Amino acid sequence: MQLYNELQPVDRFTIHIPFPLSSYERKLITLLYQPLIGPEPISLYFLLWAEGEGDEGHDFAHYHLMNGLDMSISSIFNARIALEAIGLLRTYKKQEEHLRYFAYDVMPPLEAKRFFEDPLLSMFLFSKIGESAYRNLLRRFSPKNLIKDGMVEVSRQFTDVYQPIQQHMPENKMEAVSVEKPTEIPFFYREFDFPLLMSGLSESLIPHRLITAEIKETISKIAFMYGLSALEMKNVLIIAIGDSDELTQSAIKKAASEYYKLTISKSPPAITKMLPPEQAHEQAQEWNSKQDELIEYFEQTSPVEVLTAINDGKQPFQKDIELFESLVMIYEISIPVVNVLIHYVSMTSPGRINKNYVDAIASEWRQKGIKTAAQAMNVAREFMDKKNPTVKKHPVQNMHEEYILLKMAANHFYQFDLGKEAKVQIDDLENKFTALMKKAEPLALLQMLADGQEPFSNDLKTVTQFASMYDMERAMLNTLIHYAYFASEGNLNIPFLEAIAGGWRKQSIQTVDAAIVYGQSYRKSRTQKYSRTDYKKETKKELPAWINSSEKPKNMQSLEELERQYKKAKND
Repeated sequence: MQLYNELQPVDRFTIHIPFPLSSYERKLITLLYQPLIGPEPISLYFLLWAEGEGDEGHDFAHYHLMNGLDMSISSIFNARIALEAIGLLRTYKKQEEHLRYFAYDVMPPLEAKRFFEDPLLSMFLFSKIGESAYRNLLRRFSPKNLIKDGMVEVSRQFTDVYQPIQQHMPENKMEAVSVEKPTEIPFFYREFDFPLLMSGLSESLIPHRLITAEIKETISKIAFMYGLSALEMKNVLIIAIGDSDELTQSAIKKAASEYYKLTISKSPPAITKMLPPEQAHEQAQEWNSKQDELIEYFEQTSPVEVLTAINDGKQPFQKDIELFESLVMIYEISIPVVNVLIHYVSMTSPGRINKNYVDAIASEWRQKGIKTAAQAMNVAREFMDKKNPTVKKHPVQNMHEEYILLKMAANHFYQFDLGKEAKVQIDDLENKFTALMKKAEPLALLQMLADGQEPFSNDLKTVTQFASMYDMERAMLNTLIHYAYFASEGNLNIPFLEAIAGGWRKQSIQTVDAAIVYGQSYRKSRTQKYSRTDYKKETKKELPAWINSSEKPKNMQSLEELERQYKKAKND
């Protein structure tokens, strides 16, 4: 119904090309725009271009585009809004009785210089194609300066070649063009808080007169691209102005890049496409998610089309069509749910559709009140997980060096017994451990801890769930996993991870070195408590002051209690 309100195959449209398009524009679109929005929007653009040049003003139905591109109406609509967002298409609509009329203005791309100067487009392209390809394109579209050393220009002027004549000129009645050639993409970032930004900038630091309309637009684009708040953009502007009294677009772009690398990530940010507001789902979803794409497909496709797709484009049998149509017409199961059911049956029973099997699943889903494709997919996935509890196996990898390093670190830092058997001398252990914590993916770290073997499914689930619940820097998360893995003797659990992370938060621990010191202090406190030596003996200076106190820090007590509960449960 949402798509029906936007576009239907019977809707009519005309094409207008306000400015002449050449092979140079085609090159810009292919090399600069296609990596950003994908092949389908570009195919639509080129078709509109060709049709507009051939017979501008001709009236078409959208069936014409569907047949010419072999795309569904939903794909046509998604391609159209992608072109609109990037500035290659302007759309106008008029409603007359039962028909809608659209007019499409096919717009030229930005000049290469403006494209690369735009902070949003340039960074978007950089994140898509990588540094090497980006530099090649930048070099390709940069003006070529020929060497003219020692030369003097001898070009003739107009008056050197031509002379005026006295002749009556007719009045110029050429109508003014109502459409202007674009110089930037359509962009307005409503969420950026300029009042908060300006309130945090003192006149002595950055004069407010420097925040012009052009600079404001650059600020909003930079903030959108890097996901920065108004307070963070204040720091960017302070870096950008430096010791000078000028605030330029290039300086802001460079400062934002440096700030992002220092405080957020060394990887460039990426932009993903989202649904327009009128089509947004109840929950925030991303276009680049395969599950979301599948949900959208199930919600906008008919059961007959799904049946045809699972049969490799072949016409489905009439009995199969009637079976699934009866679920919609007689049993009042929604079309998206029926589509998920078709897909699920094709995966569990490939090549055949059993009516009793389909009826049994449909009956169970109706009793559970399944109404949407997302709900149906979750139920189907839960059943598959119960039926096949093992996780997908990762290939055994040669991670023995990392395995030895992790065990040595566990024994060297925390005196865990599991690390004693790794009797290998590793030079510069602390730095190598820190470097590994920074570069390893958390799930790959689990495999390293298993000496390259597949980690247990419970450990994978625990780490994945914890990482999704708490936004923690990779190096800190890895250090947490490493400590907890040896402390729990290889059995990770979320409460234990939360207890350690809670202690870190209370102590404002934000680096790997600080986390290691915290773990050492805790392990030493336990050794002090359970040691059989004379407690009156002078405490070593490197131990924390609270060890001789009757009251330990709360965060240490919580860790101690958790370990005691864990060992008690294990013994029981």
